[in-house]
Amino acid sequence: MVQTEMAAEAIKKVFPSIEIEIAGFETKGDRHLDKSLSAFGSKGAFTKELEGAMLDGRIDLAVHSAKDLPVELPEGLTVGAVLKRGDSRDVWVSLRREFSIIEECKEKTVVGTGSLRRALQIQQICPGVDIRDIRGNVPTRLKKLSDGMYDGIILAAAGLKRLGYLSEDCETEGSFEAEEQTFFYEILSKEQFLPAAGQGIIALETRQKDCEDCMQAIHDEDTWQMFLTERSFLRAIGGGCNEAAAVDVRMDGQKVSVRARYAGDGLHMKEKTVTGTRCGNIEEDRKLAVSLGEQMAARLQNGKVYLIGAGPGDTGLITMKGMEALKEADVIVYDHLASPSLLNATKDEAEWIDAGKFAGHHRMKQAEIEELLIEKAMEGQTVARLKGGDPFIFGRGGEEALALTAAGIEYEVIPGVSSAYSAPAYAGIPITHRGKASSFHVITGHEDPTKENSSLDYEILAREEGTLVFLMGLSRLHQISERLIANGKDAHTPAAVIASGTTARQRCVTGKLGRIAAISEKADIQPPAILVVGDVVSLKKEIDWQQAGALSGKKILVTATEIIAEPLAEKIRKLGGEPVVMSLISVRAEKMYGLKEVLVRPGKRWLVFTSRNGVRFFFEQMKKEEIDIRILGICRIAVMGAGTRRELENWGCYADLMPEQSCSESLAKALCENVQYDEEICLFRAEEASDVLIKRLREKGFFVVDTPMYHTEKMWKKAALLKEVLEDMDAVTFCSASAVRAFAQMTEGQRFAAKNVCIGPVTAEAAEKADISIDKIAGQYDLEGLAAALCDILCRNES
Repeated sequence: MVQTEMAAEAIKKVFPSIEIEIAGFETKGDRHLDKSLSAFGSKGAFTKELEGAMLDGRIDLAVHSAKDLPVELPEGLTVGAVLKRGDSRDVWVSLRREFSIIEECKEKTVVGTGSLRRALQIQQICPGVDIRDIRGNVPTRLKKLSDGMYDGIILAAAGLKRLGYLSEDCETEGSFEAEEQTFFYEILSKEQFLPAAGQGIIALETRQKDCEDCMQAIHDEDTWQMFLTERSFLRAIGGGCNEAAAVDVRMDGQKVSVRARYAGDGLHMKEKTVTGTRCGNIEEDRKLAVSLGEQMAARLQNGKVYLIGAGPGDTGLITMKGMEALKEADVIVYDHLASPSLLNATKDEAEWIDAGKFAGHHRMKQAEIEELLIEKAMEGQTVARLKGGDPFIFGRGGEEALALTAAGIEYEVIPGVSSAYSAPAYAGIPITHRGKASSFHVITGHEDPTKENSSLDYEILAREEGTLVFLMGLSRLHQISERLIANGKDAHTPAAVIASGTTARQRCVTGKLGRIAAISEKADIQPPAILVVGDVVSLKKEIDWQQAGALSGKKILVTATEIIAEPLAEKIRKLGGEPVVMSLISVRAEKMYGLKEVLVRPGKRWLVFTSRNGVRFFFEQMKKEEIDIRILGICRIAVMGAGTRRELENWGCYADLMPEQSCSESLAKALCENVQYDEEICLFRAEEASDVLIKRLREKGFFVVDTPMYHTEKMWKKAALLKEVLEDMDAVTFCSASAVRAFAQMTEGQRFAAKNVCIGPVTAEAAEKADISIDKIAGQYDLEGLAAALCDILCRNES
């Protein structure tokens, strides 16, 4: 009723003599206060009765909160005017002065809201709060808060101000009185909390071509353009007043900025911003307003594509920005040239699609790849197009960008390190050098130099004093060198062919241009390879910076979970090898509550951790249950393995006991020698953990509590890629029985030449049961021992 009175007052101000009669109506939304809006359909819940009265002539105008208006109005009706927009922000209201929604809300805090938009945004700010539905007008909601049904509720600032609870110029924090109760409020910043479409706007609905003079006199054009933008956004996403969508339009002179959030799945909100410039012509500016809303909807409904350069082969050469985008992607479309290890950094739930492009073998045609990128983006997915080298250097990234532009898909290009200069650098060849080359030229080697109407002018190339770099030209090496010499290039010009640059398999041969093709053939150089022509090649002997290590030239498959895989991979790199990281299992925290009950039980206890993951999930559970770390002061801690000990130290705790050998038998023996019979032993480990430890302890009469902190799941999507990369491995490492079982099931008896190396006897026993022959077991059952075992088996194999 307050909004209706405001509209009547605005009309009377312009037309003092006009007679206005206010008629009250009860809407469907008003009658069903015991149900959520979604329970009976929110579209038209607050407008249908009023619109019916207008259509049959009982009333002339209907006054609405714009956010309650359906995006499609009944035939014959229109929005005749909007009043100047009020405060569109939201307000947190509670009974406690110090209870800030941003700083104080904890898990299980009860928050009252009937809006999915508000619920999702609050959960982003304060994960774990308890969202409970609330209905009714503002006084009704305040009464429910006062009665203790909620810790706090979220209301519209405009409503609180129009009802007189807050003044128009109130502070962002403060208090107000209502029904003999003091309420404390905090106006939520739009940086963290975006409003609903139309929030703060009073809209007047009329019959078409009715009351036009009256409506025009009270109409606010800036508010109307905001209204058009927000309504076109809602219409484009097919939404209504209770949609999981939020939008804020800001006008700064001619500049318009639209910021919106939308959860197409009803769970995960995405945020985008679009901008535009008004020209001053009302009709054009209104078209812009509608267009901005539609653009915003397209951006939020469609996903985004990242065209990422994966670099030349060394996984360390992908850019930080490229790696960040890869980790966030829902779908990864990758080429053969991208290192398999990069895929290990992706989300467990991410979809992998092998486009498989390498010389002479294209699993997907270019047009199919472009269609796939568009299709996945239109599903609302974030897509990473992972391409070897740089996507815009002979990678057809430009074609993909044009296809995305034509389809209206948002995309971003993340350049990569090109093999054109990185492969020569790894081979000790600078492609520019003072006195030898002040320029370099990168040329595709795919094109047949003998074809008519060639796009390459070999006469010009032959005259160039700079370095010539031919990419992907190994199969045409004879023709390229002959054509250069025929057009005047000195046959004695130094040249190099570099294969598999920046990887463990890198090979480089050098010679004179006239002989380089024959030299390459004799050395059996295989693609991918590049040809470098120029005087800089002569510097290779002096700048051969690569140091040989015990594992130089070796590719080693790492199957462990990420927390173990990365430290092992780093040890392999330091020894000169190339780790190919492919975690075959993922770890998932067990859903549990009650850790606190275990830790507060009377008596002394030992906490026992057998893995890094066990430590990590234990302390994460402590944080989740808000358990003070000082509770561990009376506990003693035992760990298995140096890696587990280091993980414990990362959390600020230190082990009291660690056996020399990292295995269950040794840990059981050490515990039996150190634990008193009146002390409880609490194991925190994987659900699938071996029963050896618990069996040995119980045989000795100890009271043991076995608490699974996590479980493992096989990453089946990696099976196809595993089979493919396995053919090129020198060794496969196993750090757990779970990884062994996953490997055995994914490879299905596939024969391969790689040596199998286990971290310890328990893992080796699992391999034997899975019919996997083990070539070496680490003498020391940790990552250092595993690295030493790799050196021993691979070096001995070579000698």
